[in-house]
Amino acid sequence: MEYEQIKHELKTSAALKLLRGSNAALILSFLYQQFKVIQRASVGQIEMEAKLDDYLDFLREIYPEVYPRSPKEYLGEWCDDQLLRKTFNSSDDPEFTLTAAAEKAIAWLEDLQKRDEFVGTESRFLQIFDLLKEIQDRSTTNVETRIAQLERDRDRIQQEIDQIRQTGVVDRYSSTQLQERFLFANQVTRQLIADFRDIEQNFRNLTRKVQEAQLERGGRKGMVISRVLDADQELKESDQGRSFYAFWNFLMSASKRQELKSMIQTVYQLEELQPLTQEYPSLRRIERSLLDAGEYIVQSNHRLTEKLRQMLDERNLQENRRVAELITEVQRLALQVAINIPTEPDFWALTGDPKVHLVMARPLHPLEETETPTFSLDFTDLPSISLDEEIAELYQQFYVDEDVLAQRIAQILEHCPTVALTELIQLYPVTQGLPEVVAYLTIATQSDRHAVEHSTIDSITISSLEPETQLQLTLPHIIFRR
Repeated sequence: MEYEQIKHELKTSAALKLLRGSNAALILSFLYQQFKVIQRASVGQIEMEAKLDDYLDFLREIYPEVYPRSPKEYLGEWCDDQLLRKTFNSSDDPEFTLTAAAEKAIAWLEDLQKRDEFVGTESRFLQIFDLLKEIQDRSTTNVETRIAQLERDRDRIQQEIDQIRQTGVVDRYSSTQLQERFLFANQVTRQLIADFRDIEQNFRNLTRKVQEAQLERGGRKGMVISRVLDADQELKESDQGRSFYAFWNFLMSASKRQELKSMIQTVYQLEELQPLTQEYPSLRRIERSLLDAGEYIVQSNHRLTEKLRQMLDERNLQENRRVAELITEVQRLALQVAINIPTEPDFWALTGDPKVHLVMARPLHPLEETETPTFSLDFTDLPSISLDEEIAELYQQFYVDEDVLAQRIAQILEHCPTVALTELIQLYPVTQGLPEVVAYLTIATQSDRHAVEHSTIDSITISSLEPETQLQLTLPHIIFRR
């Protein structure tokens, strides 16, 4: 927070320019209604123009001749001011999303309007205390120290259990404590959803660094290809990527989402929180909001990676074009030489005797004699197998139908954007042993939509083909995408 830095931010910050602008009330109120009230990550252009047209008509009835321009012009201006980002996906209708600057301006006004809330000192201090304790406990590598920490936690929990059994009384939070923590959870929820725009911008900055590295002069082609092909992995292994994809994998767990839903439902049914539940609905919609925002960032990362691959294709096209130009230049020079035949009888003189090395004059490699392999078959003492056993063994052969497995994946992806193999086999248990798992791996590697993350290892237990036998498998993390 130095003088020059603050001066630069006041001059260049898109969020501060928005708050100082004459149309700030129009922009912030409309964007809040479209993105925050409904809690969605993107809105199509057709819908945005229609909603903005209706909103402008409503304001013109109250304030005539205030907003004379068309909705399309206003949306274009907001994109130029870095308040909206316009993206073109597979559909014909472009989509608008909020930028980090617009999110910050909306979040600041939300906090400003919530100034009448009491400040939850206890809950915030306890959160700081718990975070410091977690950092301390999880930073140690000493086995004895960690065991001692866990034993202290165990003793504390056991002491509380014994006290409840002896007294029959549960130490419950008061109404003030419940409301304090409820308001704090809603505030963190709003901040987390608003921070997704910063997360997306961080990924864009990482992509820009990769692009700049590719455009460096003198960069070898092999190095460029390596950077482009590893761009997606580079995004995931950055600090921002590790944090985001850890959150995303947690959110993709069906059991974790169900646990989250159950906790939210329990909280909103508490009698002490009923006066606040209608005014603060953010926490109730957190699962859907996080899924939409997270999926948008995942798809955005895929698009960024595709752009990097397109840069590689463009570079190859430029190199091929340059080679074609050189060939054309050589042909042009050869044509000039063919037209202007030299007049001198000896335009090229060789000194010394010529040395000719013909390909056919090279000797062949000598053939080396090898010993003829000998072997013998011993048909004595063979185990006796009846014809019925051989027929039964042939009858028990089976075939893993990959089409059936693909149909299972498609049915799950109709209800969620992604599903991991560990979740899939919980819904459809493995009945054909290891070959069925291999078939899932084949499906995952044959499509660009699916992913095999070698950096994350999963352990699964399946039924073997042998009766009453379980197999413990260790394999990379496999994700099937819609």
